[in-house]
Amino acid sequence: MDERHHKRWTHWANRGLLALEGVFTGVACAFVICLFRLSRDSAAPVIASWLSTWKEHWYTAPLWLFILIASARFLGWLVRRVPLISGSGIPQTELIVRGRLHISRREWLRILPAKFTGCLVSTLGGLSLGREGPCIQMGAATAAILTGLWDRFWFSGHIHIAAGAAAGMTAAFGSPVAGLLFVFEEMKSRFTWGGFIAVGFSVASAELMTRFVFGFGLVFPFSHVQAPAISELWMLPFMGVLMGAAGVLYNKALLGTKNFEAAHTPLSQNWRILPPMLVAFLLAFLCPSVLGGGEELAGSLIRFTGQPSSVLSCLLLLAGLKIAFSLLSYTGNVPGGILMPMLCIGALLGALCGQALLGVGLIAQDSWQSFIIYGMAGFFVSMVRVPLTGIALVTEMSGALSCLPGAFVVAFIAFWTANALRCPPVYDSLRAAIVVSRKK
Repeated sequence: MDERHHKRWTHWANRGLLALEGVFTGVACAFVICLFRLSRDSAAPVIASWLSTWKEHWYTAPLWLFILIASARFLGWLVRRVPLISGSGIPQTELIVRGRLHISRREWLRILPAKFTGCLVSTLGGLSLGREGPCIQMGAATAAILTGLWDRFWFSGHIHIAAGAAAGMTAAFGSPVAGLLFVFEEMKSRFTWGGFIAVGFSVASAELMTRFVFGFGLVFPFSHVQAPAISELWMLPFMGVLMGAAGVLYNKALLGTKNFEAAHTPLSQNWRILPPMLVAFLLAFLCPSVLGGGEELAGSLIRFTGQPSSVLSCLLLLAGLKIAFSLLSYTGNVPGGILMPMLCIGALLGALCGQALLGVGLIAQDSWQSFIIYGMAGFFVSMVRVPLTGIALVTEMSGALSCLPGAFVVAFIAFWTANALRCPPVYDSLRAAIVVSRKK
């Protein structure tokens, strides 16, 4: 075999090896993430059913209060022992992929079980946090552990870590296209065909595991939602501007609340998660709909019917409580993500816009539900500034393919609006804070 044929054979053999490694990464990440989803989805209804008996059993409330206080103490201790599990984990993962944060294999072995347990406790405790960001970090941790087995940690800027993160996003959201785009659009991974093969096979195998082995389907039941009529599409640019501005305001409020709490809290890290847990305790008996990431609340919005004025009042109350509780829940370095609360808030704002337009007669009865989709896409893109990922994510999660063209319009106008307001994407700010804290 001459040298040219040997190089060609080696080239294709390397591509095949990358594909095989991507498949193993995707399967392993999907197994971990689906196990996490099953654990949470099995326990959450049991807890909700038990809490609903508080009027019949007086001891339910004090016992739940004790559990939440113990959970807050446990989470504080866990974050102090493994600081890299705080927050969603997406900024940490992006820094690792870009080579600006170096994690040893021993640290990864600590991060994975700590993130799994910490996020499970915080979300089951009712905090308004998402599982999706943590699933991205858990996917990256799983991939890093696997990468050590075949000793290819050097390849293309930690592309295997990125492949694990993409597989984690795919398994969490059921969104392989968004997972693939996320790596190159948000993580800014350098595009190479080898990297594309590794990430592509990782997300494909993760999607097959999630959908056909574990049986998870659409996150939101919106597949029947229809796009507005052509005569109503003129409102979509205004929707994009509104969602862009709303995302900027929430971005600033989130970072401001987080920084204010960190600078002024009198509590040690062991107890910094106690205040949001106490608020979660009150909301569990006053307004349980706003607890958790918000999948159930966002999915229930299509069933809101009645007089527009009364529906608007209810949506305003839910949106206000969800926004305030989400801001509080992200303080204290608690392990948990902002993606699902972000999508839920976008859905609430979109539902508000749809109901308001319905109330003044600008859209038909069948059109207002599509604004839930547009609200999620616009608000997400305004916050994270990844239009292609946001459009793919919302479309894959909802199955509302008829709303795809309108989502493009709203998402890109929200993107331009947020840029015009000179507000950096939320994960850029969170990454910068991590770098500063690591230098101290």
